[in-house]
Amino acid sequence: MNTKSPNNRMNPARPGPVRDCSAEFSLAGQARRLSSVIQGSLLVIGLQASSLPLVAAETTAYSSIPAVDCVINPYRVVDIASPVAGVIEKIYVERSQQVAAGQVLAQLEASVERANVELARYRAGIQSEIGLGEVNINFDEQRKKRAESLLEEQNISVDNADQIEREVQLSKWKLKQARELADIRRLELRRAEEQLRQKSISAPFDGFVLDTFKYRGEYVEDQAILRLAQLDPLVIEAIVPMENFGMIQPGMQAEVLAEVLLKDRLQGEVIAVDRIGDTASNTFGVKLRMPNPENRIPAGLKCVVKFLEMASEPAPAKAAAQKADEGLNNRIARTAESAIRQASLSLPDDSNTVSEPSPQVSLGATALNGSTVRLAGKRQDEPHNHADAESSPAPVSDDLVQAAIPARTPSSYMVLIEQPPTRDSTRDLVERLRNAGVDDFLVFNSGANKGFVSLGVFSTRTNAENRQQALDQLGFTTFTVERFD
Repeated sequence: MNTKSPNNRMNPARPGPVRDCSAEFSLAGQARRLSSVIQGSLLVIGLQASSLPLVAAETTAYSSIPAVDCVINPYRVVDIASPVAGVIEKIYVERSQQVAAGQVLAQLEASVERANVELARYRAGIQSEIGLGEVNINFDEQRKKRAESLLEEQNISVDNADQIEREVQLSKWKLKQARELADIRRLELRRAEEQLRQKSISAPFDGFVLDTFKYRGEYVEDQAILRLAQLDPLVIEAIVPMENFGMIQPGMQAEVLAEVLLKDRLQGEVIAVDRIGDTASNTFGVKLRMPNPENRIPAGLKCVVKFLEMASEPAPAKAAAQKADEGLNNRIARTAESAIRQASLSLPDDSNTVSEPSPQVSLGATALNGSTVRLAGKRQDEPHNHADAESSPAPVSDDLVQAAIPARTPSSYMVLIEQPPTRDSTRDLVERLRNAGVDDFLVFNSGANKGFVSLGVFSTRTNAENRQQALDQLGFTTFTVERFD
């Protein structure tokens, strides 16, 4: 909000007595002091025009859906079984052990399969039949050439020539048959290797072993050998009241507060929404996916989920808004530079003249978020003659700078409570809120709001103050901060 009250102005200190010190009040000295004042003013202008309040700088816009209870589960839990029957020869993993995709978990007895692989590999390497066929076809082709030469001289009968041609064709087919048999043997080798590979049970994904059901020496046919769980990502199962049906869509983001990870700010994405509600409880289910790098978050935790607003502003619009803000900053810089040039023209020309320093006055006082910026220059209400008016340009008015820097209006108001310094105290605060019937809160564990607990975001200040008064009556010390989009 813009203000021009005297209390908010940066009034200069009263000048001291005039001393005979020409170096201090020389043209160079005044220029240096003016440059320092202008640089400080530009810094304040840039910070005020481009930043948000400290507490609400990274606050996320929450949806009107109340916070609901949820459970953090593994992404999937699979009972690993053998594709073939057999006796377990060895189990390579134990309970709670981490495994990687493709790692061998158990091995069945496979001595017969290993022998079949050796036999098939030997058969696949047989090349004698192909060599025999190549020798026969070479000999038969040479006989055919001699027979054709004798037939031209009529020294051989046509019947003998046809017999030789038949033997050539038979040799070609026998060579083709030998090559096809070699291909079949290679396929048989591959089949034997696959049968041997079925005796090894491998992990289908990265995860942890939850439990083992069979041990060495046991016979398995269609029973599970062990149970495997994938913990990255995690799945969050939330139960939402039916009055909020249709307000949650796949792709929405949500913040998650786990019961033993109060200091961590977790975030998930909606991946599925039930289309059929539960009649008894008048609720429907929502499934969210939450990344879990390095498996840091354990599964099986109770949690509270708070849904966030969908991003309604497309990326091009955000880029245009950012470009507009940059243009505003450029206009602020150009206005300040103009003020520097005008103020520098009003400095005395005689460096040897000793005079009293001119008091700082406002070339354009503009309030940004409650902070008033003042620039150094000639006093606007100081009388001047026509010569000064002709030699010095007119000062920049307050209205000009205010037109270049529009006032910012809060988009919403957030009620906060300070988080205790220790984790145990934070848990006590959360328990007190729940006992008082307050369940729509969110603990900030990172970002600009770290160390605070949000108790609601409201579109008007009146609603925020009503919420604050109700919480104060319950014994909680709260305060309200402004939020800017």
